Amino acid sequence: MQLLNQAFAWLSERYFGGIPADNIAIIVGVLLSYALAHVFRRIPADMPAARHVFSVVSSVISYGIVQGHSTGVVHLAVGSIAIYILMCNLRGPAMPRAVFLAAMVHMSYSHIRRQMSEAVSGRIEQDYTGAQMVFVMKVTSLANCIHDGQRGDRDTLTGYQRKNAIRGVPGLLEYLGYVFFFPAFAIGPAFEMATYRRMVTVDSRCVASQLTRRAYKRLVESLVWMAVYVRFSHVTFAEMVSNHDMYARRSFVVNAFHLCAAGLVARAAFYTAWKMSEGACILAGLGFDGFDAEGNAQWMDIANIHVRGVELGTSLREMVDSWNIGTNVWLRHHVYLRVSPPRPAGSARTSSTRVTLLTFLVSAWWHGFYPGYYLTFMMGALASSAARVLRRNLRPLVVPTTDGAAGQCTRRQAAVKAVYDFVGWLLGLYTLSFLGAPFMLMWARPSLLLWRYNYFALPLAVLAIFVAFNIPSVKRRLRQATLRAAVQATE
Repeated sequence: MQLLNQAFAWLSERYFGGIPADNIAIIVGVLLSYALAHVFRRIPADMPAARHVFSVVSSVISYGIVQGHSTGVVHLAVGSIAIYILMCNLRGPAMPRAVFLAAMVHMSYSHIRRQMSEAVSGRIEQDYTGAQMVFVMKVTSLANCIHDGQRGDRDTLTGYQRKNAIRGVPGLLEYLGYVFFFPAFAIGPAFEMATYRRMVTVDSRCVASQLTRRAYKRLVESLVWMAVYVRFSHVTFAEMVSNHDMYARRSFVVNAFHLCAAGLVARAAFYTAWKMSEGACILAGLGFDGFDAEGNAQWMDIANIHVRGVELGTSLREMVDSWNIGTNVWLRHHVYLRVSPPRPAGSARTSSTRVTLLTFLVSAWWHGFYPGYYLTFMMGALASSAARVLRRNLRPLVVPTTDGAAGQCTRRQAAVKAVYDFVGWLLGLYTLSFLGAPFMLMWARPSLLLWRYNYFALPLAVLAIFVAFNIPSVKRRLRQATLRAAVQATE
């Protein structure tokens, strides 16, 4: 193990610009998954037990030995068995709630232990908490899916819940194969048990060339983003905080540009890891969904990130929906809709803003206990709500929606819409970087200092939006302007 650590440190210093050696270990572990995926795919689909065993053993080798997280493997193995016992012995709504609480409390212990260790050493370390976060998503979603499959009121389930419902607790070997699926074990993407079952039981050898092409396309994309990260790894939020005298004197525009540049470099690291892991999952067969009636291969979208949607999205919502998709899906279907399920028309419903804030708090809890995480997610909840208010009130002025004008657009309206989209893209990227800074800095003091360089632009803008759009005279003028825009669109 010591020899591997020395090798990763040498690679970091020689070829990767001095980035942390544990990041190199993650990359090597994921690249090893590509070789293992070629073997996994060749195991016959009528031998699912062999695939489960291979997946578990591969995760132990790749994560426990190559990446040096043997303690993490033990933690996750013990946690897996404890969760499985809860699933087998509890019934009704109590089961998914108990699984959620047990998994989150166990992960909280790991987060606190890591945070205390880093406070003493002063060094940010990559430990097994990342894999445990993926584990929590899998077991809590599985618990909900088992509960959905056993409910008598299946008509009240959403389409997503009916599609992924599981009628009974899976066997122990299948459960461990799902939890320890080796290409996604360390960094995701997370997916439902129903998706794993389709992958294990569908023979993907007939589309081997397509899987290989799709997988290595993701690998090439991840290597491009790795080059961006290594080349500009010195452009960070921490670098801005450390040069306090310089950035405190600079203008808002210059600091905003540097903030967005640092945000891009930080996202490049995530793109590298997620795209590399996504490719390994595809190579193993995840995402192939058999053939349709015409004999054409069907594919599921298992991406954890849509880079184009994040970097070129024209609204904050589009950017957020394209980022960390597996976590967004989990938060939506296994947190948000569990707290505020769809209700019949006319019935009372929980406040959308309140449930959104609760969901963001669960997301922050899931990430850990650094104060920066809570700054990011609480501010993110408020920024998302403010963005919805802006879109609801301003978009009808730019894109009138009337029956007579549906699909019609004058040259002037097209130009206004282009400006609207450009401003939305610019503000969205700035908001992402503004919110991402506390997440990467982790502590409140440097985060607030960096926000001060940017004149607390986002919190003040959110406050201004909530105040302005709740003034009666502003609401009245907006309604009048919307009506005029609709009339002009029909002329």
